[in-house]
Amino acid sequence: MPAFLRAHDKGLEFALEDFNLLGRSPDASIRLNDGGVSRQHATVRRDGNLYWLSDLGSANGSFVNDVAVTTARALRHGDRIQIGTCVFVFETSEAAQAGDAVTSSQMLHTVALPMKSIKATLLVGDLRNFTSISAQLSAEQVAAMLREWYADCERILKPRGAIIDKFIGDGVFAYWAGDDVSIREQATEAARLLSSPDASESPVRKKMREEMNLEVYCHIGINIGDVALGAMGRGVNTAVGEAVNVAFRIESLTRTLKVPVLVSASFISGWPGGLRHFKNVGIHPVKGQPEPVEVYALIESGE
Repeated sequence: MPAFLRAHDKGLEFALEDFNLLGRSPDASIRLNDGGVSRQHATVRRDGNLYWLSDLGSANGSFVNDVAVTTARALRHGDRIQIGTCVFVFETSEAAQAGDAVTSSQMLHTVALPMKSIKATLLVGDLRNFTSISAQLSAEQVAAMLREWYADCERILKPRGAIIDKFIGDGVFAYWAGDDVSIREQATEAARLLSSPDASESPVRKKMREEMNLEVYCHIGINIGDVALGAMGRGVNTAVGEAVNVAFRIESLTRTLKVPVLVSASFISGWPGGLRHFKNVGIHPVKGQPEPVEVYALIESGE
């Protein structure tokens, strides 16, 4: 589906590829010569017929229709995108516009349906030290690294039954519908692979390791809890709920505890073999939660 970003006041048009890096860097896919724009500011990524905008932790943020982008945002024809003082309109081809109208109609029908509440296993992953690493790379290298990271997530998560809910800049949110032992084992294996520096022998990672002494791997947080699952305002299925928020907070806690993978007590509860893979690392306060959470760290090989 051809799509474009059209500069609001300058008449410029940028054709979007499958992966696009927006920023001030000279080798960004779409270069924005604006002091309020970060070197690697945001990405637009195609997934099927949808284009997703993600902010890369920029200093001044990215906005769609005057709303700050805090998670990956599916774009629709006519959306107004602001990055720094640069304003764009997201446009699709005439054929795609016709399809978009059908999609919108279907979306309204879907949104009218109640969301389904399920027990789910939730995984949040985030590249470690992405901001400091990307500062040492060209925009082209950052774009290549993110493309490979997304590909790694799909290669590791999907065959193990996970549904990738969304990519969020340098992060990923995925879930399994259910919480049985086989799902926990699959989630544990996925976390172990994603958190390893050897998760991918991609050309970019290999070059960064050998020539720049930079290791790229991610931190993982996993939780189990009740979520509401269904189509949101864009007609895109997603999982929402307090259990999702806790999963994100647990992933953030990995930095404080300096471990690559943390899971909640609910992930261990009811799984007799869980303590073969994880060790208790205590009860810790997390932002946004009235009570501290008990967490377990993945036992690494050789421990």
